Amino acid sequence: MAMVRSGSVAGLVLALLLLAADLAAQTGDVRLRAGDQLDLQIKNEPALSGQYVVTPEGAAMLPLVGRVEVAGRPFGEVEATIRALFEQELADADLLITPLQRVAILGEVRLPGFHWVDPTATARDAITLSGGFTPSANEGSIYLLRDGSETRFSLEGEKVPEPPLSLRSGDALRVGRRSWLRENLGILVGAAASVAAAAATSLIIR
Repeated sequence: MAMVRSGSVAGLVLALLLLAADLAAQTGDVRLRAGDQLDLQIKNEPALSGQYVVTPEGAAMLPLVGRVEVAGRPFGEVEATIRALFEQELADADLLITPLQRVAILGEVRLPGFHWVDPTATARDAITLSGGFTPSANEGSIYLLRDGSETRFSLEGEKVPEPPLSLRSGDALRVGRRSWLRENLGILVGAAASVAAAAATSLIIR
């Protein structure tokens, strides 16, 4: 039994290490831009914790340490800089720093506009942040606008796999609208059935 427990613990540790490595790889490729945010959580220091916007000049103004240049730098480098600065100010600088990238969610969503997502967020996560689909949304026609190009993909149905893409700062997701025919198909079918029933009744009475 002890060997089983030991193996289970080892497996759990390995899984956590792999997860941490994966998250590090995802954030390591992130380069923040003006309008993005840094989510800073400092253990036992709630007054210093919060979300800090990247200014048009590419810097973030952080408590205790002041101005930090963040835009355009690999996020791993930014994180290391911030940790080093806080270690000079706090005896126990236990920090969690998360990049939040600004993306636009447009079209048939309940709360269109800008939203901030972390590097692990999927397109479906971003749409959930924007309040979800409207009743008129065409979940099979979603467009990713990036650097002047547009890619169409589908999220129609819960079992549809998430497309292999990662959201980046400056991206826009646009949810299309269902066609008039598709949106009113149920009404048309019901009307056609009513007409057919009326015609059949009329023939029977005759």
